[in-house]
Amino acid sequence: MNQLKHMRPSDPQLADLLTDFSTRIHPCENPLMDEEEVARVLQLAEIAGIPVIVDGGWAVDALLGWQTREHSDLDLAINQQYLPRLLNILRRLDYQYLQREDEWAHNFVLENGAGHRIDLHSFVRNSKGQIIAGVEYPGDSLTGQGRISGMDVCCIHPEWLVDFHLGYDFDHQDYQDLVYICNLYKLSLPPEYQEYANNLYENKTPAKWQLPARFHLHLAHSSEDYLRFIDILEKSEQQNLPSEKQESLMKMMDRCEIPEDVTLESMRTAGLRAGVLLFEGQRPIGASELVCLPDESETSGRPRWQIRQISLAARSEYSSLFMALLRESVREAWRAGAGCVEALPLDDICQPRPAIPPRYDLGEIGFASFFARAGFSRLQPLPGSRWALKKK
Repeated sequence: MNQLKHMRPSDPQLADLLTDFSTRIHPCENPLMDEEEVARVLQLAEIAGIPVIVDGGWAVDALLGWQTREHSDLDLAINQQYLPRLLNILRRLDYQYLQREDEWAHNFVLENGAGHRIDLHSFVRNSKGQIIAGVEYPGDSLTGQGRISGMDVCCIHPEWLVDFHLGYDFDHQDYQDLVYICNLYKLSLPPEYQEYANNLYENKTPAKWQLPARFHLHLAHSSEDYLRFIDILEKSEQQNLPSEKQESLMKMMDRCEIPEDVTLESMRTAGLRAGVLLFEGQRPIGASELVCLPDESETSGRPRWQIRQISLAARSEYSSLFMALLRESVREAWRAGAGCVEALPLDDICQPRPAIPPRYDLGEIGFASFFARAGFSRLQPLPGSRWALKKK
């Protein structure tokens, strides 16, 4: 039998929300959120006048109108103002708090003794109805309509559900979900998923799709790389670097025994523009530029680095390549001693954009929703605010 114990989460806001909840010490090894339990939870929410939006795997099945596979949990998006009322219902249904490492006040998991599990995602709207905090769902992503167990439900919009499957490694289950949705709603498979489909056609069945080895990233630490780096950022076709930049590069390399010793900080110290290059084979196809903000150091004394631009010269329709540049920029900033990485992406959360855009580097900085997927959060609860990721 599962043991129950009253325990407060480490996040104070989450602890306040779950004051009346016990903690599940031994979670179910094989949780199963069956259709009957999903219908029960959604019906009770509807009776209580609590608007919820189905996300995740059950959102796929809601859009299709039939259950395609078993689901370990039910993902629900909810306006934070309604969350206490929903929690009161779930507590009465014997749901308990299930501790996990990545939890916070706006995303946590509950489980009951029958192995039913609910993953809650709450968001905060301002007076204009814009989402400005919590789990920041983009634009009109919460406007889908589907059916579960014969009941009309609100869920993620189909195009946005495709968008939500982008920017990370995926497995065959993710691929199958997108095939169903794209076929039904006549959407094109994203390039990464099309590559996976091609591999299946050729009888190659990888357990998980990952960025192919033909793509690689590193700092622009040689004369040739630096020239390519500048050309991508400035959309130019320079044949040679100015002599003073050549000299700065040579001095920097003299101080570094091997190219791998070069960091963003050593590039900055040498008076060079600093950043990461993305290659497909030997061809440079993208670049990310970072600048140090030396006058805005954190209390820890660590400098802040700012992503000034992320530009894809080719393959701009690949969300995975944009995310690879973003994540490599963060890794290099940590290696240079940063305590925080900031950016000012296009706010596609407060200002709706079409899902599955033809360019993921639009504005040569990208969209806020993708920065959120990389762990960034809004610095202020205001539309158009800067986003930041602090080193733990």
